[in-house]
Amino acid sequence: MSDISLTPDSIATRNEDVLYSEVADGMSLMDIESGRYFHFEATGARIWLSLSPGTTFGQLCANLGSEFEVEPEQCEQETHEFISELHALGLVEIQG
Repeated sequence: MSDISLTPDSIATRNEDVLYSEVADGMSLMDIESGRYFHFEATGARIWLSLSPGTTFGQLCANLGSEFEVEPEQCEQETHEFISELHALGLVEIQG
C-alpha cells in the first residue's frame, strides 16, 4: 500500500479513466486503462461519491463523521487508509 500524506487541506480526486456505477450492495468500478474491476461496500461507495472537486480531506472527514456517527480520529484514520489504497491502485490523485 502507498503511504501518502494527507492534510486537512489535501484534495483527493477520482481518476477520470475510472467508470463507476452504484449497485445494490455498494459500488462497482472499472479502471478503463488497466481493465481491472473493483467493488466497494456502502461506506467505500459513500467515500468515492464524496470525492468531488474542491472537497478537502478535512471536509470529507467532517461530513463522513456526521453521517456515520463515528469519532473524528477513527474517521480520519480509516478514511486515510481507504484513500491511500485508492491512490496505490491509481483510482485517485492527491493534491496538497
